[in-house]
Amino acid sequence: MRNRQSGAVLFVAMMMLVILSIIGVTLARMQTVEERMARNDNSRQMAMQAAEAALRNAQAVLANPPSVATFGGNTAGYYALSPATGSMIPTLNWNVAANVTTYTGPALSDLPTLARTPRVVMELMGYGSLAGDDISNPPPTYRITVQGLNADGTPGVILQSIYR
Repeated sequence: MRNRQSGAVLFVAMMMLVILSIIGVTLARMQTVEERMARNDNSRQMAMQAAEAALRNAQAVLANPPSVATFGGNTAGYYALSPATGSMIPTLNWNVAANVTTYTGPALSDLPTLARTPRVVMELMGYGSLAGDDISNPPPTYRITVQGLNADGTPGVILQSIYR
């Protein structure tokens, strides 16, 4: 009887083991990718929260705006938009502290340390009036641009608002 055994069961069992191993490895890799995606989305949400807080804080600062001379220096996050040069935003190096203003609002202590320091730039775009405004004293128009940082300190979100 023993001479007629060919080992087919061993071969089938080995093939099943290989297939199950491949499925297990694939599932483990998928879980890792999904975890990374969730972490990145969470980090982006934190950057969005910090950027939104900085945008609202900048609007509060502009409710009693700094002097026009502050914007004329074109440094420290305060820029005057000119027809000749246009906006500073496309060429601005956000990593240089002298180019941006710091967030001065309430502490963002619930966020990771690196996400607590959104970067802010305010541009004086000019003066203009809308229907119903006092045309003898047109209000200034500002563009506020905020860069929120991810939990690892990399740029995550840019928000922009026009404030008048």
